[in-house]
Amino acid sequence: MAVKRKIFKTVLFILGLLAGGGLFFFLLWRTGISNVIDSLLAFGILPLLLYFGISILNFSLYSLRWKIILDAMLPKGERVSYGKMFMNRMSGFAAGYLTPGAQVAGEPIRVAMLLADGVSGKVATGSVVLDLAFEVTTFVIYVALGLGFALTHGLANSSGVTGSIIFISALLIILIGFFVMTIRGGGFFHKLMRVSQLSRIKTINNLEHWLIETEALMSEFFVGRLKVVATVVGLSFIMAMFKAVEAIYIAHFLGVNVKLSDAFLMSTLPGVSLLLPVPAGLGVYEGSNEAMFSVLGLPINAVAYTVIIRMRDFVFIGIGVTYAIIHSERLVTRRYGK
Repeated sequence: MAVKRKIFKTVLFILGLLAGGGLFFFLLWRTGISNVIDSLLAFGILPLLLYFGISILNFSLYSLRWKIILDAMLPKGERVSYGKMFMNRMSGFAAGYLTPGAQVAGEPIRVAMLLADGVSGKVATGSVVLDLAFEVTTFVIYVALGLGFALTHGLANSSGVTGSIIFISALLIILIGFFVMTIRGGGFFHKLMRVSQLSRIKTINNLEHWLIETEALMSEFFVGRLKVVATVVGLSFIMAMFKAVEAIYIAHFLGVNVKLSDAFLMSTLPGVSLLLPVPAGLGVYEGSNEAMFSVLGLPINAVAYTVIIRMRDFVFIGIGVTYAIIHSERLVTRRYGK
């Protein structure tokens, strides 16, 4: 079963990469490599470096949110420093970016990093799951608002976005169910296992007790911590809104000034592609941005626009992968004493 699952994931990854890569190179060919290069040169080195700096500040908020969650689950003497949390999250970002579903992958790496820092498996897993839940929920709400705005302003054909609406709605229902059950202490995952009959599988059944204890820790996070939860939610929406600031910034240095409403749409609808099973949304992200720019009537080179974002991402990936390699030695030493 495990071998078949690995084969399926590998095939899915390859197919997604081929499809996305094919679409990317088609868009690059249609746009013209020379036009993309000219746009990148027009953007400039200093604005690019400043964009990297602004992105790091925004990324620091992601790390802060995760640390707030983890700190609430640990005694003061066992808490992990902010610097380590920042680098652990960077490593998770790197792993997630290179796998299908860039917005929701890389979490096992973050758990492994915390294990190397001496955090128990239950607490590490619980903190990562909660952090991911807040992130994805905020992102989905942000995208849903974008879909609603587009429809009410006649900027999208209702039949053309039906699939996105169904997809986003289904995600919201699942996420709301997760938070309601977690806050009430009911346990979302182990009940899902029982309903789906997965608990009948011996390997999974052996994990059920561990899972129940982990979910109990996650439920405790919400008990008597209204201000902490409000802070986490607030940070989540600030980070989501950064996407609009990012759109305005990049468009400006590409020679196009956009309205806040346009930036909102630019930063929401194309984001659906990052939830699809295509590594880094390759090709799909470029195509959705091109379609969005066309609808808004913005003369922005979509390929150059996304290449700038991906350049930032690859800088983060380089940092994250390097730290993960160095950190993995500590994990091996902690586990095997070698």
